[in-house]
Amino acid sequence: MKKILLIPGLIIVAGVCLSMIFYNPDKLEPENPAGKTIYYTEITGAGSQGESGRYNYELAAYDEKGEGKNLSFSAGKQLREGAYIQLYHALFRGITHWEEVTFEEMPDAVQEHYQQ
Repeated sequence: MKKILLIPGLIIVAGVCLSMIFYNPDKLEPENPAGKTIYYTEITGAGSQGESGRYNYELAAYDEKGEGKNLSFSAGKQLREGAYIQLYHALFRGITHWEEVTFEEMPDAVQEHYQQ
């Protein structure tokens, strides 16, 4: 009976130890780009204000390779028309953080999509 409890107990302890070694809580912070895909977009509209008072945006965005994707996110304030935004996209959480960037800060592959 003791062996039956000992083996699963050791497996659980080993699993907890391994997860503590490889787990990095910094990856969970919204503004940390670790483990997230970075996209860039240009604000091309006023955004729609939801019931919560936040402004909702649905825009085409491009990653560092220039591959496009339609992304939805919200902001606590109305974003400036024509502003370039860097978006941090997590697989299950969606957009976790955004910040305004200049045109020159964007990768060349993304700049090609926004040149006039």
